[in-house]
Amino acid sequence: MRLEHGCEITYWHAWEAREFAIAAARGIPDRSYSKILAYLHMIKEANPGTHTHYETNEKGRFMYLFMSFGQSVRGFYNAMQREIFIYGTFLKKKYKGVLLVATAADGNSNLYPIAFGVVDSENNDSWGWFLRQLKVVIPDCRDLAFVSDRNESIAKAIGIVYPQLAHGICIHHLLTNVVAFFKTKGLTALVETASRAYRYTEFQERITEVFDLSPELGRYLREADVRKWARSLFPCSRYDIRTTNLAESINSVLRTPREYPIIPLLDSIREMLTRWFYERRLLRSKHLDPLTAKMERKIDRRIVKAKGFQVYKVDNLRSLVKGDIYDFHVDLERRT
Repeated sequence: MRLEHGCEITYWHAWEAREFAIAAARGIPDRSYSKILAYLHMIKEANPGTHTHYETNEKGRFMYLFMSFGQSVRGFYNAMQREIFIYGTFLKKKYKGVLLVATAADGNSNLYPIAFGVVDSENNDSWGWFLRQLKVVIPDCRDLAFVSDRNESIAKAIGIVYPQLAHGICIHHLLTNVVAFFKTKGLTALVETASRAYRYTEFQERITEVFDLSPELGRYLREADVRKWARSLFPCSRYDIRTTNLAESINSVLRTPREYPIIPLLDSIREMLTRWFYERRLLRSKHLDPLTAKMERKIDRRIVKAKGFQVYKVDNLRSLVKGDIYDFHVDLERRT
């Protein structure tokens, strides 16, 4: 102001002017909350099949909000990987709160958001409420999996709301704790190798080494529930994704909108999904291969590697394959 306009103002005048400009552009937080019901009604009118839910406490103050677009749910059932990543991140607006996210991955490993929730804080009640609303659009079933960090409220809510569903934990969070609390050299690499082993026998070899080096760490890993972090023991497919990076990436995408009042925040999410889905439909219309671009590249790499394997036919559907490290019996009929 001094250089461009020759005007002296105090810090607080500058701050008030900034706040006034932000409120003019984004809206006043108090008024934004009063428009939630009308906004959710218009969202459902424009997007058939969309599920929204809004709750207040006994004093009429905001508590919980849930939003899941109909096209996201239909797309999940039609083509997405059967694994949902859930995560919570803090909002930076005047009234704070937490944004809860449930997202999946498509066949090209792109983010595929399914549902968003805004709650007062991460606790048993808020996660239980969020998953109950999610269950309205994604029912409980045995071939579905959730992946999250080791938040106790998430684990408790999943056990109650989705008792049939498999629950995996993010290996990155587990390894972070290993690094922080267990200082023996080489332990982190052993745990990571054990977690990604496809064969149970290979997992047993690595976990035995861990117990030999640090019985204390071995007990810690068992308490974390081996079935939740070891690929060879997980009851459903992990699609080679063992972290919550997909859900956490949403935080990065929404870094700026997380500072907005609630209506501009929700509108930013709607605009983001609209743009993503349009761009992906456009790419798909030009894609002629039977699989997605990423999967085609992955298979091409594996074909090159597999050319060095020796294959001995047992019959039309079964073969003995001698690889670079292991030998396997391959059954095309049973897909094993």
